[in-house]
Amino acid sequence: MQQQWLTSLPIHGVISTAPLLRGVANDVYRINTTSGSYVLKHFRYDHPYGLDRAQEVEVQRQLAAHALAPEVIYFDLAQGLMLQPFIEAPDLAHSELGVSDRIQYLAEVSAHIHRLQIEVPVWSLRLRLKHYCDGLAKFDAERARQFQKRLQPFKKLIEGFGAHPTFCHNDLAYHHVFVSEPPLVIDWEYAGMGDRNFDLASSMQVNQFDARQQMAFLNAYEAQAGVQINRDIVLDWLGLVETISQLWYELHHNLQQQMR
Repeated sequence: MQQQWLTSLPIHGVISTAPLLRGVANDVYRINTTSGSYVLKHFRYDHPYGLDRAQEVEVQRQLAAHALAPEVIYFDLAQGLMLQPFIEAPDLAHSELGVSDRIQYLAEVSAHIHRLQIEVPVWSLRLRLKHYCDGLAKFDAERARQFQKRLQPFKKLIEGFGAHPTFCHNDLAYHHVFVSEPPLVIDWEYAGMGDRNFDLASSMQVNQFDARQQMAFLNAYEAQAGVQINRDIVLDWLGLVETISQLWYELHHNLQQQMR
């Protein structure tokens, strides 16, 4: 962590700092002070992932008002810094809940997110995929063309994204959901108005649900959300989400190699 960052933060009595995560998109640090603990996110690459940090922070501020996300204590777009309280509760990945209870909890949080009325633009999946492919093409043009070809069968889903806009997290991994009262959710950089089926498929993919767990998750979601989900459509989205994940990780890998 750079020392000058600490001087700009509205906190005092720093005891220690420690890295929690070092990645391509973000570096994350825990800061312990005499008055409490905080998390400092340092935003790194934004453009290759199509991220809008100012929008992300505004969304998190709205969600904090709904008691679903940590408060944004400080944000500096120029330095790429965001400060929020450290969450003492365990996330779902490290909780003592069993598998079925974790799935139920995730479904309840998903349904809650989808009911929220948040002021944010409709997410453009087509533009996001263009960002990924354009970014990968700078490292490997042939691999980028291969992914563009693999995405072609999903053109109808991509073009229809957001036709029935619902507020979505779009990356609801277990480690983004904290078992607290009320539940708290972090890492909203991919959030926006989009397609609930894409969001559900993304949750199933990022948490590596098997077929049985997928059905349990969708059943629990239906009970919480009061809507009926077409399993075939979600599975179509799951095929697209798996391709997008592979594309993202290939771009991610190349960006990591560039940083070394």
